[in-house]
Amino acid sequence: MIRTLFVDAGGVLYNNINEETDFLVRVADNYGVHREELARSIEERAHVYESGAQPVHQVLQRLITNAQRPPRGGRVDVRWLDHAYLESVRAYDDNFRALRKIREVRPDLRLVLTNNEAEHWDRLKDEAFGHFAMFDALCSSWRICRVKPARSFFVEALHSCRATAAETLVIDDRRTVLRTASALGMPTLHVAVPDVFADWLWSAVHDARPAGLSAARPYHGGNGLTPR
Repeated sequence: MIRTLFVDAGGVLYNNINEETDFLVRVADNYGVHREELARSIEERAHVYESGAQPVHQVLQRLITNAQRPPRGGRVDVRWLDHAYLESVRAYDDNFRALRKIREVRPDLRLVLTNNEAEHWDRLKDEAFGHFAMFDALCSSWRICRVKPARSFFVEALHSCRATAAETLVIDDRRTVLRTASALGMPTLHVAVPDVFADWLWSAVHDARPAGLSAARPYHGGNGLTPR
């Protein structure tokens, strides 16, 4: 029986900012750097801020400075970056409601946030949409200093929550993450598109063998939650 949910945020509760929006394009254009070069650098260095090793603004500062030709110097505008980031965020209201509903029906179920994210970005989204309050524990990458899909991420998260692998359902939009979880004996739910999450969640929690479920109907968009 499933007793714990490990829930991703990007792709499940929110859109994936770097992959699905023009946030990085706006940053590149604002600071006069090559779009593809900045996107590639962010992808290569995201683990630094996601693990909490360095603050995200510090990482962006270095990458932008290194990408400028010729270097301009000066500090990045933190307020502008935060505003541009939040403008790119969309919360999936149906999926928020689905998690709240499953908690009402299964109050014994332990909900754990297990996303890769910079602490600063995670807190900005929480201030706007309040996702932290839905969870019993936060095991985001910045909290446990590990980044998915590393095996050590799930080992540490399970240990931190005192959960067992066989009774923990991992919900994520990335197959590489789910393969690691599955190799550890954890049931998985692949949310390929966000608008089917609510339909699959109930059956995944109650299915005796939910491993390998894939929510993959076409996604046609939708309205996000209104920031509080």
